Amino acid sequence: MLFNSHIFIFVFLPLSLAGWYFFNRIKCYRLAQGYLIGMSLWFYAYFDVRYLISLAVSCIGGYFLCVLCRRLRDKGAARSYGKLLTAAGCLFHLGMLGYFKYTGFFLENISSLTGRAFTPLHILLPVGISFYTFQQLAYFLDCAKGETSVCSFLDYVSFIVYFPQILQGPILLHGELIGQFHEEERRRFDAERFAKGMARFVLGLSKKALLADTLGKAVNFGYDNVSLLDSPSALFLAAGYMIELYFDFSGYCDMAVGLGKMFGIEIAENFDAPFKSASVKEFWRRWHITLGRFFTRYVYIPLGGSRKGKLRTVCNTMIVFLLSGFWHGAGWNFVFWGFLHGIGVAASALGGKQIFTARAAGSECRVASSALGRRKTAAGASGAAAEGLDRSGGLRGLRRPLRQIFTFAYVTLTFVFFRASTLAQGFAVIGKIFRFRWNGFLFRMAEALDVTELYAVTKALDMGAPALLPWVNLLVFLLFFLLCAFLLVGKKASAFAEEKPFSFLRTVLLSVLFVWSVLSLSGVSTFLYFTF
Repeated sequence: MLFNSHIFIFVFLPLSLAGWYFFNRIKCYRLAQGYLIGMSLWFYAYFDVRYLISLAVSCIGGYFLCVLCRRLRDKGAARSYGKLLTAAGCLFHLGMLGYFKYTGFFLENISSLTGRAFTPLHILLPVGISFYTFQQLAYFLDCAKGETSVCSFLDYVSFIVYFPQILQGPILLHGELIGQFHEEERRRFDAERFAKGMARFVLGLSKKALLADTLGKAVNFGYDNVSLLDSPSALFLAAGYMIELYFDFSGYCDMAVGLGKMFGIEIAENFDAPFKSASVKEFWRRWHITLGRFFTRYVYIPLGGSRKGKLRTVCNTMIVFLLSGFWHGAGWNFVFWGFLHGIGVAASALGGKQIFTARAAGSECRVASSALGRRKTAAGASGAAAEGLDRSGGLRGLRRPLRQIFTFAYVTLTFVFFRASTLAQGFAVIGKIFRFRWNGFLFRMAEALDVTELYAVTKALDMGAPALLPWVNLLVFLLFFLLCAFLLVGKKASAFAEEKPFSFLRTVLLSVLFVWSVLSLSGVSTFLYFTF
C-alpha cells in the first residue's frame, strides 16, 4: 500500500488510528500493539501477500538469533561462541537479502564470464527487504556485542513491521523505537502532536504528488530518449532527476515522521537540507542520514575508521561507499555510483577544508572541524552531524557558496549513474552534457512535464496560437525548476510543521496542499526507492 493512495488516506489510516487510540483508551495496551502489528501486516501484504512469507522468516529467524545471543551470555559462553554466532547471524540476514536481491545479478555476471547460460529463476523481490534487513542486522549486532537486552517478541515484531518505516526506512535503532511502545503518555491522544503530524504528512504528500511526480514525467521522457538529448536537455535531465529523487524520498520520510507523530511515536529524521552542503562528505551527513549512520557504526568504525592513518581512512571510506552502492541496487551502475561518492568523500576529508570525525554511538555523533579548531556535539534521533562552517568572514566567507555549487554539480552528475539503467546509458548522458550541442530537445522535455493544472491554457494555445505553445511549455518548465530551487534552499518541512501556534494562513495553506495533492493521486506512482 502506498502513502500517496486513496485507500491509505481514506480507509487504512482512519481505521489504524481509531483502533490504536480505542484500545489504548481502555488500557488494553498489548491488544493495541497487536492491532498495530496486524494493520502493518495488511499494509505490507497489500502489494503481494507472498511478501509476508519472507518477512515472517526474517523476523522469526532474527529474533531467534537474538535470544540465542542472550542465552550464550547468560551461560558465560559468549566468549567461546560469540564470533561464530555473530557470523551465523550476519550470514542469515545478508543471505536472505542476497538471495532475493542479488541472485540474478551474480548469475548474469557468471554467465558473461564463463559463457554458460543459466535458467532465469524469476525470484520475487519483497519490497522493503533492504531496509528491514539492515534494521534487524543492527539490532542483532548490538545484541551480540551485549549493548542491548533482548525485548519481547511482540516488541521485536512491532519494531520491524511498524508500517510508517518498513518500506523505505528510516533505518531505526532499537533504542529509538521499542522504548516508545512502553511509554503510556505516548498512547494518549495529544491534539498538538497530532496536528504537527498531520502538517508533516501533508507537506510530504505534496512533495511527492505535486513536485516529484510532475518532474518525473519529464525525467522519464528524457531517459527514454537519451540518444536525442542535447547539452541543455541532458543538463536539465540530470538536475531534474536529482531534484525528483529528493522530493520523492524526503517526501516519503516526511510522511513517515508525520504518521509517527499521529500515533504518538517519534521517527528519526532522514534528511537535513542536503543541497546546502559544501562538500560531498557534508552531503552524506545530510542525505539518507540513517543509512549513513548504519554504515558508520557497523562497517566504517569496525574497519578502523579514521584512526589508522589517511591511507587506511581512504580505503575504509571506499569500502563503505562501494557497499552502499551495491546495497542500493544489483547493478554495476550502482557500484560505480558508490565509487564516485567514495572518491568525493575522501577528497573532502583529505582536502583539509572540512574534516569530520564521526563516532556513532546510539543516536549521537561527534563532529570535528579542523579548520575551526573546535569541537561540537550533535545529538538527535536522526544522528545527523553538525556542519563545520567557515566563520572567518571576508573573502573566505565567499568560498562556502562556491563549494555548495560545486558539490551540487558533482552530486548531480554522479546520480546520473544512479538513475541510468546501465553504465553505458549513464556515460551517454554525461557525454551529452559536455558535447555542447543544441537541437531543441528541451522543448520536448518541457512538453512532457505536462502540468495538468494548466491543461485549459495549453489546450487554448494549441487551438489558437500553436506557434507559442512550445515557448509557453518551456517557460513553465523553467519556472517549475525555479520553484523547486527555492524550496530546496528554503525552510525545511520539519521546521514549518513544528511551528506553533497554527495560524489561519498556515492552516489554509496546508488544507489547499492536501486537497490539491489528493486530486493529483489519479496518476499515482510508486516511490523511487521501492526498487532499491
